[in-house]
Amino acid sequence: MACTAPDTTGVRMIGHGGSGAGSDLPMNSREALLGGLQQGFDGIEMDLQLTADGILVAYHDDELSGVAPCSGLVNSRTWTELRQCSQFSRQLVRVDSLLFEAQAQYPSAEFTLDVKLFAAGDWWPYMEAFSDAIIALDQGLNAPLLIECQTTDFLKLMRRKAPDASLFYYATDPENGILEAKDLGCTGITMTNGNITAAQMEQAHAEGLSVTLFGVDGNWGLRRAVAKKPDRIQSDLAVHK
Repeated sequence: MACTAPDTTGVRMIGHGGSGAGSDLPMNSREALLGGLQQGFDGIEMDLQLTADGILVAYHDDELSGVAPCSGLVNSRTWTELRQCSQFSRQLVRVDSLLFEAQAQYPSAEFTLDVKLFAAGDWWPYMEAFSDAIIALDQGLNAPLLIECQTTDFLKLMRRKAPDASLFYYATDPENGILEAKDLGCTGITMTNGNITAAQMEQAHAEGLSVTLFGVDGNWGLRRAVAKKPDRIQSDLAVHK
């Protein structure tokens, strides 16, 4: 039984990095992000960073390793510079263009943006610019947009600027995470599957919080995650519907 895929009815299945870490496609790439939706995921998750000229791109690491011949922070380069840097490597994804394309092809999909904060300059102007770029994207996109972040100051800034935004506190400890998410006025919390119990899941739901789980690999891991009754699972498995 553990080897078979469990029934995920009622759980939104989200492609981690697009098609999942187990895919042959590079995470956060255009092929992986659109490919995840093609596989049948209800939505996709991607890592989000801000360029020096205010463009949102899908990229995980703090440094530009692997995007030859550039180095340093994403935030230290303009979008034009990044495109030139990536001509001999995989192209970076401009998030607005990708999401508008994805929404047109998959109108029922939702999108999760994992905000990665690596400032090349002053911290607060950087966060102001980052939050403004997300809000502009959300206003222009006719699709559910979920914003998750580990930094409470950024979530506070987003809540002040966009009271209706779907904000998720990326927590490591469930007890404190639930309290923090409530205090921040978040929609929910994002937790690794191994760090939260079914009872703590119930506690989060009782507080009116939605819960997203990640770190789910293999059918047995998926079965254990589904048993906790989360709202969403960021999966590294292929999903076919």
